[in-house]
Amino acid sequence: MAHGDGNDSSGARGVRALERGLAVLAAMNRHKVASVVELAQETRLPRPTVYRLLETLSRAGFVTRSGSVDRFCLARQVRTLSDGFVDDEWITDIAKPLMTEFTRTLVWPLALMTLEEGRMLIRETTHPASSLSIDYGMVGRRLPMLRTAAGRAYLAFAPDNERQTIIDMLAHSDSTEDKFDTGRLTALLAAIRAQGYALQDREINPKASGISVPIVGDRVLGCVSMIWIASALTTEEAKQRFLGPLIGLASTIADRVGSGRNGVEAKAATVTPAAPSAARAKSLEKA
Repeated sequence: MAHGDGNDSSGARGVRALERGLAVLAAMNRHKVASVVELAQETRLPRPTVYRLLETLSRAGFVTRSGSVDRFCLARQVRTLSDGFVDDEWITDIAKPLMTEFTRTLVWPLALMTLEEGRMLIRETTHPASSLSIDYGMVGRRLPMLRTAAGRAYLAFAPDNERQTIIDMLAHSDSTEDKFDTGRLTALLAAIRAQGYALQDREINPKASGISVPIVGDRVLGCVSMIWIASALTTEEAKQRFLGPLIGLASTIADRVGSGRNGVEAKAATVTPAAPSAARAKSLEKA
């Protein structure tokens, strides 16, 4: 373990050791195989310190020796450091800037939600950026799936096997918010799939309505919803003015996430949401 100078507290030494360990991992990520000497030069750490860090990382399964005694490479365990980050990365780097631009242009706030344990988790919002928002502190809230437009949209567009698994889970829930009539739910989800969006009217906030569309890539990544003050717009007015840009936003997010996952660097620069495709626009006119 690396040692701090005599004036450091034990807490400061612990932080420094972590920083040094992360620096070694970052350096190794830039090389397939690296020696202690090479890592010491790149991180500007003493060779004995690098060696002790490598031994610790090796015992934890993050690093392994490669061929010779003095050379190391990353091990399989290092992937556990990034598995949970991919999901957050697309929300922060891709979705958030696009959502911010949407609200800057069209004023009404947005919320991005993903599925978590049978409920819709609010991952990101533009409420703080909207002068018309009546909801704050929403990030991190878990909302009932069947009472939110986002939950119903997610359920409608999920693959058949995933949808059925979620419905089975809701059927075993003790919460009154998860109760449903099978026939009515089946018809509702079919209608949402046909029209491409879901609505809610004062179901979560008695003063607000919302419209939600799915973000569909190789799977349903989540749903993005626009929320408005119910007394300010009718549902039809909201659909006519904002549904097209909302669908364009969801499509742009999905395209950029797909590009990133295919090994192409996804650019997160803010742009005006793309217009819906001609086929989707025609479908919306009929809705």
